[in-house]
Amino acid sequence: MLFSYAEKNTPFVLSPESLDWYLGKGWYRMGANVFTTHFLFFQKQAFSAIWIRIDLKDFKFSKRQRKLMRRNAKLFDLASGPRVIDRERNELYRRYAADFDGRLSPTISDSLEDYEGAQSVFNTWETTVREKVSGQLVGVSYFDLGDEAAASILGVYDPKLKSFSLGYYTMLLEIAFCLERGMRFYYPGYVVPGYQRFDYKLRLGASEYYDVRTSSWLPYDQEDIEKNGPTEIQRTMLAKLANGVLQQSGKTNPVLTYPLFEAGLYDIWSEDYIPYPYFYPLGADSAGNMLIVCFDPKDREFLVLECLHMVEAQLMFNTSYLSNFDQGNFFSELLAIRNILFRSSSLEVIINTCISSTNE
Repeated sequence: MLFSYAEKNTPFVLSPESLDWYLGKGWYRMGANVFTTHFLFFQKQAFSAIWIRIDLKDFKFSKRQRKLMRRNAKLFDLASGPRVIDRERNELYRRYAADFDGRLSPTISDSLEDYEGAQSVFNTWETTVREKVSGQLVGVSYFDLGDEAAASILGVYDPKLKSFSLGYYTMLLEIAFCLERGMRFYYPGYVVPGYQRFDYKLRLGASEYYDVRTSSWLPYDQEDIEKNGPTEIQRTMLAKLANGVLQQSGKTNPVLTYPLFEAGLYDIWSEDYIPYPYFYPLGADSAGNMLIVCFDPKDREFLVLECLHMVEAQLMFNTSYLSNFDQGNFFSELLAIRNILFRSSSLEVIINTCISSTNE
């Protein structure tokens, strides 16, 4: 019905060319799945997920990167090979997780959903960093290989050695590995405008980003993303709508944040859940169905939607999570689209439509 901004697939077989295809469409690995999303939710706020990649065709390490690599190479022994998950690596992971500001799976296998005796469809490799004197493992990273592309999946390092930038360093080692094998693209995952935790990925080199408007990769443009990113453009256009209705009618409704926009990732049988993190409420129709206005960041148009209240919210989202949105301009009841009543790229037209529907 509408463009799907969050999708998930569980491949039973995955050729190197298929992994390249998924990565080239802005998809990524999550455990045993491949998925994509263009919206994220942190700290009760929606953000854009901007998928990036580095074209290795003309890539060269910067002077600062070469300096870091030379310094660390004098102190550490390096190796690359097919992935290993063992007690030594899980012990390092445990130390890393204890210092990590956020949630992590209890083990590497749980994180990758890669268990002993099970056949993973991913061709996962690793880079390891060991102290030269003691031989102790102080860093390991896991990355998946396709035919012409590689995706960085998980990096773990000893938190006592933060000054050596081992997480960033292992990504540079992954890139060096890809260059030696003649691979074309390196995918470090997503960055999040307005949430600096992921900005280190932009220091790896000149990046391209997946533009949902054109379904293509473009040179990374921070200014354009901050203006036209998937969540940024929704906030801007719905705020203009609310303000326009206020100016012309003297009353308006608040734009609501909708934290259940990823419901489609959890219920594979339904494709009609509201996929947007924001909407402007209009009220209810004569049958009690909720009427809302959304702004689609791909098609760049407003949508007037007739929505059904669904009862499955607590089956997909736990009660403690839903209780976070009891106050403020949040809407935490699960909605599914019954009909698209109207669509327009004109702000003026949609303002008049909202005023007319309110007056009826």
